[in-house]
Amino acid sequence: MASSIPRGIRVIDWKNADKTKSIRYRVRVERGDFVVDRSFGQDELERAKIFLADTKTPQGRLLIAQGRDRATMMASEVHRAGVELITEGRCTLGHAIDSYLRAYVNPLLDCGVDKVQQTAKAARARLQNCRDIEISHIKSGFFVPSGALASLREHAKGFAKQKIGDFYIDDLTEQDTTEYINVRLRQGRAKSTVKREIYALQGVVNKLRFTDNKAWKRLNGHNPFAEADKAKVKGGERRRRRIISPEEEEALLTELRKCRNKEMPLIFAVAISTGMRRAEILGLLWSQIDIERGVINLDAHQTKADEERLVILLPEAVAAFKVIPRVDDRVFHYKIEGFKTVFRRVLERAKLDGIHMHDTRRSFISRVLKDITSSPVAIADMIGARSVANLQKRTIERIRQGNMIDAGFIQTEEELRSVVGHKDGQTTARYANMAPEKKGSVEK
Repeated sequence: MASSIPRGIRVIDWKNADKTKSIRYRVRVERGDFVVDRSFGQDELERAKIFLADTKTPQGRLLIAQGRDRATMMASEVHRAGVELITEGRCTLGHAIDSYLRAYVNPLLDCGVDKVQQTAKAARARLQNCRDIEISHIKSGFFVPSGALASLREHAKGFAKQKIGDFYIDDLTEQDTTEYINVRLRQGRAKSTVKREIYALQGVVNKLRFTDNKAWKRLNGHNPFAEADKAKVKGGERRRRRIISPEEEEALLTELRKCRNKEMPLIFAVAISTGMRRAEILGLLWSQIDIERGVINLDAHQTKADEERLVILLPEAVAAFKVIPRVDDRVFHYKIEGFKTVFRRVLERAKLDGIHMHDTRRSFISRVLKDITSSPVAIADMIGARSVANLQKRTIERIRQGNMIDAGFIQTEEELRSVVGHKDGQTTARYANMAPEKKGSVEK
């Protein structure tokens, strides 16, 4: 062995940490101000020879001083190749979120459609916030307390906290994703908020099949967020019943008319008389409005359901549009964020608490139900509700309940079904006995 080891490399007997013995190769060079002393492992003789050769040239000595000599670069390359072999196809949740944002969200930020841009901004903010939430876990290789010892988890060796975005997705378990839910609820977040976050992260992982197919294949169809304990966020949806009263409407319009931008009261008047959504109103073009026929033709990109819709204008809506001055093809010139800011200030000045712009939609439905007898299908078509069943359950039935309370009696079979809790007329029919009683009959 001695004949194959060049002069300048010493063989050293080495005692390892586990008390076994091995050899190492030591290169020690002193040339003026240049002093270097490095050792190499038992299987790294060739690297030691290359390092020794570099010490003999000015260029090699410069590279050694910079940490970029050939022996060091060889080690870095071997390490990199080893890491790639181990982590091939793996990606962290943070990487998956970045890929999702690049592919599906960022392109929408510059699409030019205000409604779509606001939705994309909200999605980006939600996911960027999610990735920084810290959850507790037991590091790999440590004992995970269970059973009677589960309560001692925080005191276990290997217990740590880590941002969920730094986890490799294939390392995440349903316990980890459920812990995310627990953390967010402990932070005081509403169940509905946490539910949206979990489904957003679940969507990010599902889209890996298109954004990082190697990572998706490594998961073998396993999505840890799909298996989180969502029972913890079940319910919690607080359905608004708020309707703007005539007195509140007048007080609000009085303050809106004081705004420097005269579009504010006009936007509110259109909202309360059509039941249209805020984004639909702010994106309106004059070319979409047919005052003579009394209709508005909304394009698919303007509606929540991403489908074209025909809005029927009642007389008060036609009157509202007739007083709006035409400047260009856009009916209104507010952006969503700008309108939200001004509307919030107006509510503060008017001292009206608990009113949202979307309450104009519920108020419109309420007035339609009071003034005309109309089926849920017709109302849904008029206001562009995606689900007739949801509209009837969440809005129409509650408004009718209020009408019944005001009237003091039940007027229709639909109101009766609402009161007794029957989903359909067939159930009520089983309870009803419409046949006249026989004379002289006695109930046994």
